Amino acid sequence: MPKGELLQTVLGSAASEDAALLARRMPRRRGMPDVRAHAGELRPLPGAQADSELLDVRDAQISFRELLLAPSSLQTFAEVHLEYRREQILLDHGLAPRRTLLFVGPPGTGKSAAAEALADETGRDFAVVNLATVVSSFLGDTARNLAAIFAAAAQRPLVLLFDEFDAIAKERAEASDHGELKRVVTAFLQLLERFQGPSILIAATNHPDLLDLAVWRRFDIVMRFSEPKVHEIRALLRRKLEPLPRQCGLDIERVASACRGLSQAEVTRVVSDAYRRHLLQEGPERPLATDELLAAAHAIAARASIGPGG
Repeated sequence: MPKGELLQTVLGSAASEDAALLARRMPRRRGMPDVRAHAGELRPLPGAQADSELLDVRDAQISFRELLLAPSSLQTFAEVHLEYRREQILLDHGLAPRRTLLFVGPPGTGKSAAAEALADETGRDFAVVNLATVVSSFLGDTARNLAAIFAAAAQRPLVLLFDEFDAIAKERAEASDHGELKRVVTAFLQLLERFQGPSILIAATNHPDLLDLAVWRRFDIVMRFSEPKVHEIRALLRRKLEPLPRQCGLDIERVASACRGLSQAEVTRVVSDAYRRHLLQEGPERPLATDELLAAAHAIAARASIGPGG
């Protein structure tokens, strides 16, 4: 999808000027090793890890066209985009763009992919927080690491993702938690409350029930992601099969029915697994068949039944 097309498609012709401006933007630099590639080198806080160890900064590779999202979600993303394109209008009237989003939902429902697609749509680099490094064995360093991340987000426009957010924002009332971990939650909330930088901050979790109650009101937008319904699975299958050679009359209905209960990521894997096996066993000259997709769907459904809740 050309950059800015979501904005124009969802919000209509009023956004066409913004979409055109975005399409003509300077090309993003690829292969940036860390946030210090930006002018105004980030200096890590004393005792904090180097920023290159805290963040994985890369060029976004996923577009909204590749995802299956509810119309209401696409509308929200388009509105966030427009708020940043016309930020000065808001600032002139005492308002600011919404900067913080919380994504909640089961694994594989597109939370991380949607964050990357927003980076692609807005022409920003995509930065994923390395929680394994942030949460230090020396607990006092964790808050300093978080402060360094927020400092990076204040220096340049990023879409910054805190994946598995519950690891640092767990309910502080938990009696089993160490007191220092509770202070980490407090520090994060304070940093989030004070954040005024140009970046868009996104937190994603599969376990919203674990989040501290104070977290919810700190985010400007809360979006719920759910497993796709059968008609959505059909649409996703058609999208993923579109570039592949396939049999005329391939039975999408049967395949979609076999994928019932699978996540968006698992449905995508059905297509890639089936096509991988097809290339190795049948060769690229023959078209992909319904039975091959059904076999892949049944295999992934069986694997899903082994995991938690299966």
